[in-house]
Amino acid sequence: MILQLIGSNRVHDLQNLCLLFFPLSNFSEEDGNRLTVRLGATEAQAVFECASGRFEATAPYQPSRFDGERLALKRAAYDALRAATGLHSPWGLLTGIKSALYYQKLQQQYAENAARVMQEDYLVEPPKIELCKKILQQRAPAVSLCGEKNVSLYISIPFCPSRCRYCSFVSSATSSEGDLLDLYLDCLCRELVYKAQLIRQGGYRVLSLYIGGGTPTVLNECQLKRLLEQVAQSVDLSHLLEYTVEAGRPDTITETKLDLLKAFGVNRISVNPQTLNDTVLKIIGRNHTVKDFFDAYEKSCQKQFDINIDVIAGLPGDTLESFSESFSKIVSLQPADITLHTLYVKRGADYGMEHMIPKQEQAFLTGQMVAFAEETCDRNVYLPYYLYRQKNTVGNHENVGYARDGKQCLYNIFMMDDIQTVIGVGANAVTKIVRLSDGKIDRHMNTKYAYNYVKEPIRLIDGL
Repeated sequence: MILQLIGSNRVHDLQNLCLLFFPLSNFSEEDGNRLTVRLGATEAQAVFECASGRFEATAPYQPSRFDGERLALKRAAYDALRAATGLHSPWGLLTGIKSALYYQKLQQQYAENAARVMQEDYLVEPPKIELCKKILQQRAPAVSLCGEKNVSLYISIPFCPSRCRYCSFVSSATSSEGDLLDLYLDCLCRELVYKAQLIRQGGYRVLSLYIGGGTPTVLNECQLKRLLEQVAQSVDLSHLLEYTVEAGRPDTITETKLDLLKAFGVNRISVNPQTLNDTVLKIIGRNHTVKDFFDAYEKSCQKQFDINIDVIAGLPGDTLESFSESFSKIVSLQPADITLHTLYVKRGADYGMEHMIPKQEQAFLTGQMVAFAEETCDRNVYLPYYLYRQKNTVGNHENVGYARDGKQCLYNIFMMDDIQTVIGVGANAVTKIVRLSDGKIDRHMNTKYAYNYVKEPIRLIDGL
């Protein structure tokens, strides 16, 4: 797609909007589709030209209005693209990751009229608005825990036993790079000691500790014990409210590993089947069965962990019937929380983008899955507490965490809402230093890949 913007520099906003309608767009001069958007004194004008014709739209521009320029540009462009394609996003004009927080900004501007503005001007569907309202209510207890001296700690283990075909996360399969694990742990432990020292020197309190990946339980018993011992020796855990380990893949969970996690104070783990359909599991390359999940879940329950279960709506080969059956079974297990993801695919996934970009009927089906999950959670008193969105998501839906009362994952809220400093350790980890006084955030990113991480010196950070 050729994108021409006149009278404004908000190119990035319009590119993200275009991706809702044309996910494969690379905004080159080689594509015959052309979108021209012009910002005038009182209105924005959009013209979309493609093989099927020329489509025009305008939107009023009120410079004094909250986010007025972006609203006018996106509304004009959206209306033109919708007229050309017949497509509509349930989130309307909103393209950012944190839609609930944007609704909060609208509440601050428009008070009781915020919902009307979001629906009429931003074209967000009412169920999504209600979802935002619920999430803002449920995040309140976590927000009350924030303070300049309270932080979270994230430790990255970017390794998995194998790579799921839809996955675009930065992780290495142990089948090909497992010999790197011990060296990676050497470097990780050195960085952990350094950053734990900064935390102590600054008088900070670690409220939440999250070991993620990848799949941290891909570590063998000795490696896992080494990591947990290093955490215990280096980090002051006396203020800790939550200690989470992603046990994600059921095929990595053993009795010994669960005992180790329990012995070192871990109180929350994830056991993630993504689906309870063996056929779908094979299609997406999970390399485990539904039985493996139930076995791992039973073992984890016996150890009395708070357990999160991840489920994905929109997986290839899944139907509304099979998804509904999977989700109903998961709810019946009564885990502490359930994270509902909507399938999204990036170019880093083994599945090619050309195979995974949804058609309209696929988007509709995924929307039915998301609606079923939301209704089921509501009936069973699982409350939504955090939300984030991603590009190239089937049907432009969202990822939502649902939890039983009092079982919300604090780290998820702290991290997603940028309301608390998060110290990152390991490859692809990000340290976000949040200044609550002025809302500013300083980001320090570690090197992306494990094989580069082990070659580089520790990256020093300022501001703690």
